[in-house]
Amino acid sequence: MSLLRSVLPTLVGSLFWAAQLMAQGQSGTVTGRVIDSATQRGLANAAVVVEGTQRAARTAPDGSFTITGVPAGARRVQVSVIGYGAQTRNVTVAAGGTATAQFALQPQAVMLEALVATGYGTQRREAITGSIATVDADQANVGVVTNATEMIQGRVAGVNIIQNSGEPGASSQIRIRGGTSISASNAPLYVIDGVPINNVSTEPGGEGVPGSGASLARNPLNLINPNDIETISVLKDAAATAIYGSRGANGVILIQTKKGARGGVVVEYDGYTAMATPARRIGFLTGDEYRAFRQQVTPEAVSSLGQANTDWEDEVTRSAMTHNHNLAFSGGGEATQYRASLNYMDQEGVVISSGLERIQGRLNAEHRTWDDRLRLGLNLNSSHIRNDYAPYENTGGYIGGLFTNMAIFDPTRPVRANDPQTGVSRFFETGTGALDVRNPVALAEQLQDEGASTRTLANTTAQLELLPGVAAQLNLGVDRSEGRRSIYFPRESAVGAQWGGRALQRSQDNTALTLQSFITVDQQLADIHGIEFVGGYEFSDYSTSGFGAESQKFLTDAFGFNSLGGGNLLIRPYSFRQDHRLVSFFGRANYNLLDRYYLTAVLRRDGSSQFGEGNKWAVFPAISASWRISEEPFMQGGFFSDLRLRAGYGLQGNPGVAPYSSLLTLAAGGNYAFGDQLVGGMFPNRNPNRDLKWEETAQFNVALDFGMLDNRLTGTAEYYVKNTSDLLLQVPVVQPAVASTRLENVGSTRNQGLEVSLDAVALSTPTVEWRTGLVFTANRNEAVSLGGRTFIPTGFVSGEGQSGQTSQRILPGYALGTFYGPEFLRVDEKGRQVFAKYEVNAGGDRRRVGETFAPGVADYGVIGDANPDFTLGLNSTANIGQFDVSLLVRGEMGRDVFNNTALVYGNKTTGGRNFLRSALARPDAIGEPAIFSSRWIEDGSFVRLQNAAVGYNFDFPGVQARAARIYVAGDNLLLLTDYSGYDPEVHTETGLASRGIEYLAYPRPRTFTAGIRVAF
Repeated sequence: MSLLRSVLPTLVGSLFWAAQLMAQGQSGTVTGRVIDSATQRGLANAAVVVEGTQRAARTAPDGSFTITGVPAGARRVQVSVIGYGAQTRNVTVAAGGTATAQFALQPQAVMLEALVATGYGTQRREAITGSIATVDADQANVGVVTNATEMIQGRVAGVNIIQNSGEPGASSQIRIRGGTSISASNAPLYVIDGVPINNVSTEPGGEGVPGSGASLARNPLNLINPNDIETISVLKDAAATAIYGSRGANGVILIQTKKGARGGVVVEYDGYTAMATPARRIGFLTGDEYRAFRQQVTPEAVSSLGQANTDWEDEVTRSAMTHNHNLAFSGGGEATQYRASLNYMDQEGVVISSGLERIQGRLNAEHRTWDDRLRLGLNLNSSHIRNDYAPYENTGGYIGGLFTNMAIFDPTRPVRANDPQTGVSRFFETGTGALDVRNPVALAEQLQDEGASTRTLANTTAQLELLPGVAAQLNLGVDRSEGRRSIYFPRESAVGAQWGGRALQRSQDNTALTLQSFITVDQQLADIHGIEFVGGYEFSDYSTSGFGAESQKFLTDAFGFNSLGGGNLLIRPYSFRQDHRLVSFFGRANYNLLDRYYLTAVLRRDGSSQFGEGNKWAVFPAISASWRISEEPFMQGGFFSDLRLRAGYGLQGNPGVAPYSSLLTLAAGGNYAFGDQLVGGMFPNRNPNRDLKWEETAQFNVALDFGMLDNRLTGTAEYYVKNTSDLLLQVPVVQPAVASTRLENVGSTRNQGLEVSLDAVALSTPTVEWRTGLVFTANRNEAVSLGGRTFIPTGFVSGEGQSGQTSQRILPGYALGTFYGPEFLRVDEKGRQVFAKYEVNAGGDRRRVGETFAPGVADYGVIGDANPDFTLGLNSTANIGQFDVSLLVRGEMGRDVFNNTALVYGNKTTGGRNFLRSALARPDAIGEPAIFSSRWIEDGSFVRLQNAAVGYNFDFPGVQARAARIYVAGDNLLLLTDYSGYDPEVHTETGLASRGIEYLAYPRPRTFTAGIRVAF
C-alpha cells in the first residue's frame, strides 16, 4: 500500500499534465441522425462511435446526435443499436468545422449492440474472438423479475440456471458450461459497471426449526433493480474470461446499467401489480379421506380423530400480491449526462409469512471536460431489502419445519380452536409444551424470522485521452453491505416451549474495495491494420465480519427478539472477522488485418492471500483468433452475408475457498477448570497446507458464426472442452492431527458440450416486425479423478428413518449429480418392495443374481443422472401496429430428479401422520418402510411456458408523452412434465455438488401481471 500511495499521485498528476497538452490540439464536430430504414423514424439511444478515438455519443429520442472534440482528419463513424445492423460512414473532420453523417439502419436478427462489453472495456462485435453472449435487458425484463439472474434464464446457450425454490428473491444455481468444481464455488463472477462484486450473502444464515436445516440464502443480485439494467453480457470461454484470471473459471456475467443521454430531461415511470398462486399442488389426504383410511386399518382409533376437514397445503399457501414502482430521470447537455432512478418493490410469497420488500436508488452520471478528453463518471447504487422468511426446511428428519408439518399434521384437526378455560381462540396443537408434530400455520405465523440488509455499490471513474486512440483510466469501487437476521421462537409455540422462548440476533458486514488503473489503445494503421490493447493493475480487498447473540427462558413473548436481556439464560455470543486480498496485473492485445483476420492474446498474473506461501501467485494466459470468411473476395455475393470461424484456448482459475484455508487456525472451545475458575479455551481446527493453490481450468473453444439473407437469419454453433485440475477437496490425514482432514489439490473434472443459437427477423414491414430466437445446449460432465478415492458420497436423503442415507455418489467416469442406489423391481403380492440383488466378484464386476427385500452394499449401482441431455430456450417478440407480443419457452430433456418428498410421504402409515394422496393407489403394505431406490428417481424432463406478455402503445390523453404503454403478462403459465412433485426445477443443498434433489420445496408460483409505462 505504501507503493500505491506514492505511485498514485504521480500517475494522476501526469495524466492531468498530459491532458493540458492535448487540450491544445485541433478538433471538430460530427453531427447527424440515425433512422429506421423501413419506418423512417428516428432511433433513440443508438451508440455512435468515432473509431480509433474515445469520442462517442448516444442518439436523442429523435435519432439526432452530436460528437464534439473529434480529432481533425479522415475518420470512420460507426452506429449500432439493438435489433439493427451496424453501419459505418467515412467523414472528414476539419479543425473547428462540422462534419455530417446520416444513417438508415436495417433490422437484423441478432438483437445485440455492435459494441460488446468485455473485460475492462468494450470491443466491436466483429473483433470478438471469444465466446460472449449479450441479453437486452428491456427484452428480458418481462413480468415479475426480481433480479438479474432471472433475466438470463433460457436466453443464453450454455447457461443453466436452477432457482432454489419459488421463494421471492430465492438464490439460484448457475452453471456456465457445466459445473467445474466439487467443493469450491461454481458461481460465476459478477461485474457491475466494471467493478467485480463480492458474491457473498448479505445477511447472516438462518436458524432452522430443530430437526430441519435452515432455508437457503436469497440472491445477492436482489440489490439491483432490473429496470436499471441496459445489457447483460455472459463471458463463457477462456478467451473471454482469462482477462479476469483466477476468478474466471465459472464464467463472468457483466452487467451494464442505463446511462443518461444528451437532450432534454426524460421522466419515466414503470409500475405493475401482480397476483401469484402456487402453480401446482401435490395433494395430501383431506380430513374425510384420512378418517376413511383410519376406519379401514384402525377402526378403534377413529373416535379419537377430530371432526375438521383441513387442507393444510391450502392453509399454508395463499394468493400473493406484488407491486413494483420505478421512477427515473435522465438527460444532460453537451458536457454532463445523468440518470437517476428510484424503485420500490413489495413481493409477497405464495407461502404465508414470507416475502421481500426492496427500496433502491441509483445515480449514474458522466461529465466531459477539456474538449471531451477527460471523462469523469459516477455510478451509485444503494438498496435496502427486508426479507420475511417462512420457517421451511432445506433438509429435515423425523422432526421438521413448516412443510414437514404441512405434510404430516392431522387433517381432521382445525387451524384454530377455543381454549376451554379462557374461551380465547388459539392455534390448535395436539398437546401442550414442546411437541414433535406442530400446527404448520402456527409455525409460520408464530415464529419470527426477519432479515434486513443495506447494500451500497459505488464506483467512480476518470478517463483521460492522452493521444487520439490512447486513454488512461482510473476506477475506484466499493461494495459495502450491512445485514442482520432476527429470529424468535415464542415460548407459547410448540417449538419455542423447549427453551421457554428463544431469541437470536445476528449481524454481518461485508466490504470489498477495488482499485483499477489501466491504459487502452485503439489505433488503425494504414487502413489495413487495427490494434487494440488494454493493460493495467487491479487491487481488491475483501473483509467480512459478524456477530451473534442468543438468549433463552423469557417471561413473556411480548418483546420478541427485541429484548435479549429479558431472557434468563444468556448464551455465549460469537464474533468473527475474515480478510483476504487479490492483486492482479493484466493485459489484452487485439490485432486485426483488413477487418478480416483477428488475433487476441490475454495474460493475467494474480496473487491471492488465500493460498499457500509458495503458491499465492499464478499466471492465466489465453490466445484466440477469428477469420471473417465472408469478407474474402471469393465469398462476395454468396449465400452467407456473414461467416466467421473462431477458435481459442486459455487457462482460468477458481479461488472459491475460505480465507486462511492454507493456515493452521484456532477456534473457541469449551470451558476448562483452573482451580475453582472456568476459563474459555481455544483449539486448532484446521490442518495447514502450504502447497494449497487454485483450481485451474483449461478450456478450448471453436465456433462458427453465420448470417444469411442480409443477416435477417443469424446463428452460432460452438464446441468446447473444459478440463479442471487440482480440485480443492478435503482429504483424510494420518492421525494424530489437529483435524481429521486437510484441504488439498487433488482430482479433476471435464465438461464438453455443444451450443447452438439462432436468431431471425421472420417478418419486417413498416407496421409488423416479428423476431424469434432459439438456444440449444448439450453439456457432458464427468469426474475424471478423485485423487485416489473410489467415490465420494453426497446427496444426503431427508426424512424419517433416512439418517446416513445418501442418494448420489461422485464417481470417476460419471457426471456430478449421479444417483446411486438399489434397483427397484416391483411390489409383491404381500405389499413388499422387491429389489434386484447383485454380487460383486474379485475384479469388481457386478452381476444380477436374484431378488431381495433388503438391499445391501453390493446391490447399489448407478440409477440416474441429474444433468439434462440437452436444454432449449425459445423466445419470440412481435410488434403489430401499436401492439407488441412476447413469449419465452424453456425446456430440459433427459434429466432425472430424486423425489425425496414422495419417498418419505408416499407411503401409507398408521402412526397418526398424514401422507400423500397418491399413496392410496400404491400396492405397498401399510407400514412398509421408505427405502431409497430407483423407484423415487423420476423423469424430470419438462417444457415450460416461462413468460408471455401483450402490450399496447398509445398516446397519453392530453399529455405530450414520449412513450406510453400498458401491458399484461403471465409467468410460469404452463408446465408439461411427468414429474409428480411441485416442480422438476429444484435444488436442495444436501452435500458436495449435489443436484436434482427435491424435498418439500417452496412451491413455484404462477403469476399474472398488469402494468403501465410512460415517459415524458
